[in-house]
Amino acid sequence: DVTDYYGIDDEYGTIDDFKDLVKACDERGIWLQMDLVLNHTSDQHPWFREAIEEAKSGIKPEVGDAMKRYEIVRQESKPSGSWYNVPGTTDYWYLANFNTTTMPDVNLKNQSVREEIKKIVDYWLELGVRSFRLDAVPWACATSTVYNADNAEFWTWFNDYCNEKGAEVFGKDGDGIGRYCYNVGEVWAADSVVRQFFATGMSNFNYGMGGGPNVGFCDATAGWVGYKASGVVSTLEQMQADALGRDEHALLSNFLSNNDNNRSAGYLDYNATKIKATAGLYLLAPGNPYIYYGEELGAAGSGKDENKRLAFNWGDSRNVNDPPYSDYTGEQKLGSQKKQTKDSKSVLTYYRKAIQLRNRFPEIGRGKMTGYAITADGGLKAMSELRGDSQNFNFTTVNTLNANVAVYSLTWNGRTVLIAQNISDQKAEFTATGFESTELVGELHADGGKVAFSGGKLSLDPGTVAVIK
Repeated sequence: DVTDYYGIDDEYGTIDDFKDLVKACDERGIWLQMDLVLNHTSDQHPWFREAIEEAKSGIKPEVGDAMKRYEIVRQESKPSGSWYNVPGTTDYWYLANFNTTTMPDVNLKNQSVREEIKKIVDYWLELGVRSFRLDAVPWACATSTVYNADNAEFWTWFNDYCNEKGAEVFGKDGDGIGRYCYNVGEVWAADSVVRQFFATGMSNFNYGMGGGPNVGFCDATAGWVGYKASGVVSTLEQMQADALGRDEHALLSNFLSNNDNNRSAGYLDYNATKIKATAGLYLLAPGNPYIYYGEELGAAGSGKDENKRLAFNWGDSRNVNDPPYSDYTGEQKLGSQKKQTKDSKSVLTYYRKAIQLRNRFPEIGRGKMTGYAITADGGLKAMSELRGDSQNFNFTTVNTLNANVAVYSLTWNGRTVLIAQNISDQKAEFTATGFESTELVGELHADGGKVAFSGGKLSLDPGTVAVIK
């Protein structure tokens, strides 16, 4: 609930500290993404304080400049829905759909609001921000988590402006993704709703594959990972195809957990092998992976919000300043950043190696995905051929290995890599049909084991990943 769209919270430092952060990111080729909340402001924002004074003066909501920036009506009885009495009045009501009375909804159709949004975007992009993480996206211009004509128009306008401003500030620098301000929306809604918002020009968090213990990447109900490997591939392939059909530059935004979710390591029983195998799935998926800080250590934390935001475990001591009101007493079982850096088999080391693979092969993040299933005779066949019109085809009926092995290719700028991941505790062997003349160029190991590739025959020990090109 923002009170100042141009300020830095004192807890983070000063605007000069922020400029230093941008410079440090630029030196490392990192795009800095900043959270931006446009659906609502704080009830302490100067705009809303002005709106209260206008209402108390008795002028009409459609006349007051400050009231017109919010969703405010005047009538004797309370409207149905999440409407609340404007303080100091009896017949003025404001909408606060998203969460509480302290977060009044902004009127995003209002032209003065849009002019202010443009100034906000200009300010941060000119400071060097390259991207926004957009909060409460489906609530904008809506009373529930939906995609409608109004929020579609607003977010399209917003993303077009950001891209236009980004091109002006940063130039067409050959980023290869067709975006000069790359935005991602928090559309915490049904998968069908998430997909629709790609048409606005933003990416959106892949809630169909993350955010819970029995969801997509983190489904740990059985075995090491549990979610059928072929299910991960098939879902991602269809999600990406749908997104690309709405926006030719679309990139998926994959995650395991975030500030609103219990820690993913808890979903995975704090089992380092499970955590690493799951990390391989989402770090090597098409699009951009979002690593919620501490994920790379297998950090613990669950329950209320403060317990999901515990201090990062840098050293051996837990004598740290956790957030006020946190009361999590669980152990950080997998150790600190200091400890894991020295351990060649740690979760942190695995994350670093997976990221190094992504950096070596940009096809992984940016490529168009083709999912493969292992056939009855042990070869590969495109999932689309087997799936036909069935969106939820069970590939394990073709070969039970499809429950354990995720296989897909990613093609970008005329280059293709094939990725095969064994997320089970059983060895897997098959023929990489169509890729016989390629070579093994990268591998990952969740728990030791070997990867072998010769004459098109691929052998994956439990928890291993092969990258073939």
